Amino acid sequence: MKAAAAQKIWSDDELLGLHRRGLRCELWKGRVVTMSPAGANHGDVISRLLVAVGSHVYAHNLGLIYDGQTGFRINVDYCYSPDISYVSHERRKLILPLADKLFQGAPDLAVEVLSPSDSITKTEEKLARLLTHGTRLAWMVDHRHFSVRAYRKPGEFELLRPGRYLTGNSVLPGFRFPVARLFQDPSFA
Repeated sequence: MKAAAAQKIWSDDELLGLHRRGLRCELWKGRVVTMSPAGANHGDVISRLLVAVGSHVYAHNLGLIYDGQTGFRINVDYCYSPDISYVSHERRKLILPLADKLFQGAPDLAVEVLSPSDSITKTEEKLARLLTHGTRLAWMVDHRHFSVRAYRKPGEFELLRPGRYLTGNSVLPGFRFPVARLFQDPSFA
């Protein structure tokens, strides 16, 4: 009987090296998973939300905003790069030992925008793991169904559609953004 081969344990420097070589990846169950490019709608929704959340965070000096290139190492087997992340000043002191390294923990807010190839189940698994490791609020934006799932606990979400607002609750005090604006046709002008 053969012994199972030991699974490689990826160091932070090795993961960052993949990024420097132009690979966009995450670590799932100890395995590197490459991320394929997404379409224009995906990028447009991310940009709209990144500007809205970022403007609010920086206007109120709440913390820092990160795009999907930033890694959050939650344990030896998982390192995620949410499409948008927010980290409060207080949390940043706890989970970022050095500015050019990976975060050692989860962000306060994690946002995932589904691309056509993304699975709701897999994305929900990712958000649940982030929530379990310290994320206080997570949004899953589904452009195909014009909806957003707002999570505060793993597996429990509030479904938001146009006519409703994304709010930051205690994570982003005072933040309020119309869900409909995420899905407006950019050629409406």
